[in-house]
Amino acid sequence: MRLLLTGARGLPALVAARQLHQAGHEVLVCDTFPTHATRYSREVERSFQVPAPRFEEEAFIQRLLAIIGEQRIDVLVPLGEEILYIARHQERLKARCEVVTASFEQLAAFHDKWAFNQRIAAQGLPAPKTWRLENPGHLEALLHEQPRLIVKPAFSRFGQKTRLLQAGAPLPTLDFGQTLLAQQFIEGTELCSSSIVWEGALMAQVCYRPRYRFPSGPGYYYEPLGHPGVREWVLRFLEGTRFTGSLGFDFIETARGELFALECNPRMTSGLLLFPEDGRLGRAMFGQAIAEPDLERPAMVGFAMVTNALPRVRSWTELREWWRAFGAARDAFWRREDLKPFWYQLSTFPHLFHLSRSHGLTMGEATTHYTEWNG
Repeated sequence: MRLLLTGARGLPALVAARQLHQAGHEVLVCDTFPTHATRYSREVERSFQVPAPRFEEEAFIQRLLAIIGEQRIDVLVPLGEEILYIARHQERLKARCEVVTASFEQLAAFHDKWAFNQRIAAQGLPAPKTWRLENPGHLEALLHEQPRLIVKPAFSRFGQKTRLLQAGAPLPTLDFGQTLLAQQFIEGTELCSSSIVWEGALMAQVCYRPRYRFPSGPGYYYEPLGHPGVREWVLRFLEGTRFTGSLGFDFIETARGELFALECNPRMTSGLLLFPEDGRLGRAMFGQAIAEPDLERPAMVGFAMVTNALPRVRSWTELREWWRAFGAARDAFWRREDLKPFWYQLSTFPHLFHLSRSHGLTMGEATTHYTEWNG
C-alpha cells in the first residue's frame, strides 16, 4: 500500500517509516517543517511540507486531500499531535483513503490531562489526586494541605510548563487563562509505556525508563524494562475502548510497587524505537501481527547524550555510568543501510531556532508550535 505519514519531523516518524517499509509498503511523509531527518531516509519515497493545523486548519486538510489525490495514497497514518485535527476531519479524508485514527472525542479525552485522570479513577485504576485550579487563592489553599504539588496545563506535552511547587515557597506567575491542574506529588520511579493498538487489541507494547532526559523535557535514552504490571495496566485501560492508534503513558511507580498513571499521549511515542527493525511493528500498526520489543538493548539519541548528558556529569562515577550507558545503546538515527537520517538529524534546527526567536518560545515549545492541540 501507499502510505502518507504526518508529523515527519519527530523521531517516531523515522521509526514508523523504516518499519512500514520493511513491512512492504511505499512510504511518503509530510510535516509543517520544511526539512527533517526522515525526508532523507532511503525508505521514504517523497516528503511534503503542509500548513500548520493549529493556525491554518482548513488549509492543512485541503493540502492533505491534494497530496492523497495526487500521490494515490491508500492510507493516511497520523503520528504526532496533528492527529487531533485529522480526526476532527476524518470523514472528509476517509472519502479519499483510509485513515488510521480513533474518534476525535476519544483522542481529545485521552489528551486532556484532567479528563484522563478522571477516567482512570472511574475505572478503579490508581490515580494521583488532581484538582482543576480556579485562581491563585485556590492553589494557596491546596498548598496548606499538600506539602508539594505538581502544577501543569491540562493540555501540554513533553513536560512543558510543568512546575513543582512547595508549601511556603513564593508562588510563580501562572497563566490562569488556560486550564491549570494541581496534582498530588508522588515519590517514586518514572516509567513510560509505548503501545500500538488496533480496535482495542494490544498489538505492541514496551515499558521503558527515560534514563537521561532534557531538563523538564523529553527523554533521549530509552532503557527497556520487562514490566508485567505496566502491561496489565494498559490492558485494563483499553477494556471496552475499541481504540485504534498509538498510545503513550507516563507513570510513577512507588517503592511499594504501586503504579500511578500521570498522563496519556494519544500519538506515537519514542519507546517504539525499542522494537527490532524487522517490519513486525509495521504490520502491528495495521493489526496484522503482534510485535515484541528487544528488552536487551537500550536505544538513544547519541547526539543528545554527548551534548546534553555528558556536560552535566559531575564525578568520575557519573562519567563511568554515562560511558557504560552510551556503549550499551544503539543510536536511534544510525543504520548502516540508511545513513542519511543520521547525518541530517540536525536539519530541523535552523527552522526551530528561527521559530523560537521570532515567537519568544523555548526550543522545546517551538518543536510543537504548529501542531499543538490545546482544547
